[in-house]
Amino acid sequence: MHEVPRHCAGETVPPAPVCRVRPGELRMPNWRARAAILWIALVATLVFGISPATAQDLDIGHFGKNRLRFSAVEPFVLPDATGTGIVDYKGGNEPSSQWRASFRFTGLEAGASYTVVIRGRFGAAGSPAADSFTKLCSFQTDAAGQGGCFWYFRGLARLNLVQLRTESANGIPVLGARRPRGPGSIETEPNRFSPGGEIPARE
Repeated sequence: MHEVPRHCAGETVPPAPVCRVRPGELRMPNWRARAAILWIALVATLVFGISPATAQDLDIGHFGKNRLRFSAVEPFVLPDATGTGIVDYKGGNEPSSQWRASFRFTGLEAGASYTVVIRGRFGAAGSPAADSFTKLCSFQTDAAGQGGCFWYFRGLARLNLVQLRTESANGIPVLGARRPRGPGSIETEPNRFSPGGEIPARE
């Protein structure tokens, strides 16, 4: 009755020791290893597999790459007029944050002057400045009614409404890009200067 335990303890008495293993004792470590691997894979997917669309749910505001799509503003309608733009955050804090904006338009009047304006570029929420329009850049269209402009600038307190106007900043609105609802749209995705840094796209 006591021989097997002595053999398992390594005593040098007759041949090969016989040790009994309870069912399940060898399977448990394998199960735990698999569970650990699955857990690591899940965490890696959550951390590294976030797409730019999901990133919009993060609280970065407009501090990223803002993609603008312009649509007609009533009552001044040019049926073929359309445009796109990018307002890209380049780092820094308000009121000295750094930005690069570029816009391209088609379907406008040939040889006419236009100005891109932003509402609420400066000022605290609720102040008169937060509700006023500020010129961003201007251009003159070519013979086909196409044109655009770009500008590096500092300071952008908010980005909820951008308009293309005839002539100057006080001109008639022709096209607009607005969020959360139109006309047009403004969508923000993180870039490397955004709070928390850029979030890589899912492969």
